[in-house]
Amino acid sequence: MSKRSDYGMRILYELAVEPDVYHSARALADRHRVPEAFLRKILQDLRQVGVVRAQKGRTGGYRLALAPEEITVDRVLSALEGPMPKLACIVGDDCDIDKGCPIAPLWRYLERKIQEELSRLTLADVVAMAPQGEVEA
Repeated sequence: MSKRSDYGMRILYELAVEPDVYHSARALADRHRVPEAFLRKILQDLRQVGVVRAQKGRTGGYRLALAPEEITVDRVLSALEGPMPKLACIVGDDCDIDKGCPIAPLWRYLERKIQEELSRLTLADVVAMAPQGEVEA
């Protein structure tokens, strides 16, 4: 996973743990030690897919637009990374050998299982996995 996805998931975790608070991009950037401009791009991508909402003004900032149970990890990663990369053998997708390759079914199976799990896991699951629900930078 890229830094975009890592930071994005950290930020969403924080928003999920403190759902009633609008968090400023500057405060989030400072807590997570990420450049504010980079963080704003992440937040913009998450806003475009309806995961976070923004409020302007002195008391504004960002918060979740949906309940954590409604936000899948797949939705977040797709917003931040685009389509999930394929697990391909060294030959690639247009391989003539693929039809009879004994290993190609393994890669397709793993791709399917990873996608199923990412579609099943929600932000609520991520919060539940964290030790004692703490916000960590």
